[in-house]
Amino acid sequence: MKIIQVTDVHLGRRGEIRYGADLHERLDRCIAHINARQGDAALCVLTGDLTETGAAESYADLKAALSRLSLPYRLLPGNHDRRANLVAAFPENPVDDNGFVQSVFETPEASLLFLDSLAEGRVTGELSDQRLAWLDARLGEAAGRQAYIFLHHPPVELGLPLLDPLGLERPGRFLDLLRRHGNVGHIFFGHVHRDIAGTVAGIPFTAQRGLHARFVLDLVGEEVVEQAPPTYAIVLIDAAARRVVVHNCDFLEQWPTYSTATGKLVA
Repeated sequence: MKIIQVTDVHLGRRGEIRYGADLHERLDRCIAHINARQGDAALCVLTGDLTETGAAESYADLKAALSRLSLPYRLLPGNHDRRANLVAAFPENPVDDNGFVQSVFETPEASLLFLDSLAEGRVTGELSDQRLAWLDARLGEAAGRQAYIFLHHPPVELGLPLLDPLGLERPGRFLDLLRRHGNVGHIFFGHVHRDIAGTVAGIPFTAQRGLHARFVLDLVGEEVVEQAPPTYAIVLIDAAARRVVVHNCDFLEQWPTYSTATGKLVA
C-alpha cells in the first residue's frame, strides 16, 4: 500500500511571497508531481497547517488546487488552521461525532487513523478527552490488525529547543493509550518543518518538512528558517510484514541524472 503525505502547505494570499517562495505555486507543482509519479497511491494525507491564517479564501484556493489531484485525500488541521472554516470548505472531509476532523481509512491490511490535534488559538497541540476516547475506540476496533496514525503535532521531544515546547500537550496520555493497545505500527506528523525519524514508546515515527521553509537545525536563540527543496513523503506499508518505508521526494528542484552503468548524462 502506498500513501502520500503532504504537510505544512501554509497557503496564504495569492501572489504573496513568504521566505522567498510562492506557496500557491509550490502546491500546484506538488500536485502535478504526485499526479505524474504517484498515481498508484491509495490516498494522499495532508497533515495540517493547510493555510497560513485559516481564512475562508485560503481554503477555497486549497479546494480549487486539490480538485486537480488525481488521488483521494484526507485533510487534518494544524495550529495555523481554523476548524470551522476547514469543515465549511470541505464538507466531504470526515469529522467525528463531536465535530473534530478525525476519521479512519480502512484497508484490507490495516487501519489509517487521522487525528485532530488543533488547539484553537494556541501553537501547541492537544488531544482532548473526547479525541482520546475516539482514538481508544478506533484502536479497539482494529485489534489484531496494524494501525497507523497521522496528526499535525509531534507527540515526542525532538531535541529542538525552540520547537519542543510547541508540540503536543500532555503527550504521555496519548502514548499510554498506544502502549495499551499495542497495534500502532507508525506515527506520521508535520509541524516542525524538518525531516526527522525516530521512535517513541517503541513506535517508529517520521516528520516531514513539507512545502514551507525549513527550520535550521542549530536552533539557539531566535527562530531561523532557510529555503530548502519542498518535499512530500511516499509511504510504503506492508502491514502483514510490519514494514514501513518512507521516502522523501524533493519535487521542485531538477538535477542532472546520470546512468550508473555508463556514468553519462541521461536527463
